[in-house]
Amino acid sequence: MCPKTCHAFTGPYSTLDECYICQTSWWNEEKLQGSNGCVKVPAQQFTTIPVGPQLQARSCSPKSAHEMRYLWERTQKVLDDLQQLNGDIPVVDDIVMGWDYLGAVLDGDIKEHNIVLMVSLDGAQLYNSKESDCWIYIWVILNISPAKRYRKLHVLPGGFIPGPNKPKNVD
Repeated sequence: MCPKTCHAFTGPYSTLDECYICQTSWWNEEKLQGSNGCVKVPAQQFTTIPVGPQLQARSCSPKSAHEMRYLWERTQKVLDDLQQLNGDIPVVDDIVMGWDYLGAVLDGDIKEHNIVLMVSLDGAQLYNSKESDCWIYIWVILNISPAKRYRKLHVLPGGFIPGPNKPKNVD
């Protein structure tokens, strides 16, 4: 991760040796120079908590597995209602009512057994005398009904991004 928290050196940025935003080296300069360029240790790292195993664990419980059916069942009801109402959505009260979501379902991008997640990222002030110096992100499972999806049990930790700055590119 860029020491100035610009972006992580993953995916399309994994081959870079310096930040494409601030041109700071990815590597710990002391260790790199002390080893004549042989030992490459990241200057900063962040913690991720894999979401896959957390989601897989939900299928072990019949109750949790049933709760995950909400999105698809509600989607089918909304699509049926849309046919009867000539395409008018009377009240938008959930993601199921959004045209982007419905379009993804109708295009086949979202299927019956897919899990739909929303990410939320926010800064955390760990000390009274400092601004946010840690960024925490969570996953919200949209397959669960709105009445339950924001409860602690259903909000999944995603990871922690150290400061000192606000992340510039979280993609």
